[in-house]
Amino acid sequence: MNTGTLMIILMLLPGGGYSASFVGTDTPQECEQRLGRIRPILESGTAGLKEAGCFASTATFDDFDHDPPADAPRHTFLVTLTGDRASVRRQASEAECRSALEQAEGSAGQARYCTTSTQDMTGGGD
Repeated sequence: MNTGTLMIILMLLPGGGYSASFVGTDTPQECEQRLGRIRPILESGTAGLKEAGCFASTATFDDFDHDPPADAPRHTFLVTLTGDRASVRRQASEAECRSALEQAEGSAGQARYCTTSTQDMTGGGD
């Protein structure tokens, strides 16, 4: 599986939990430039920004849609961030994700999140 650069943005949802956005880029430099342009917008918005970064990952996703339909299906993922690497695993449900999160053994410098997204994973993932 090829490793690429994936921008991951995690926002706090009003009712709790996290919403994830994923953007694949050609290089880490391109990712950092794009993130640099949108970070001020994310940080000044009403939704809380939890994480925003560029990570090496094998996961690929549908294109990001700035205005998805209100009834767009949401997909659940377990996102693990370790340094400059991200592991993204599809989960069947939010309950399954919470269970996987509780059972996972973390290590220092590692962050794990159950997230939902209107984007679906198209390939890769760990």
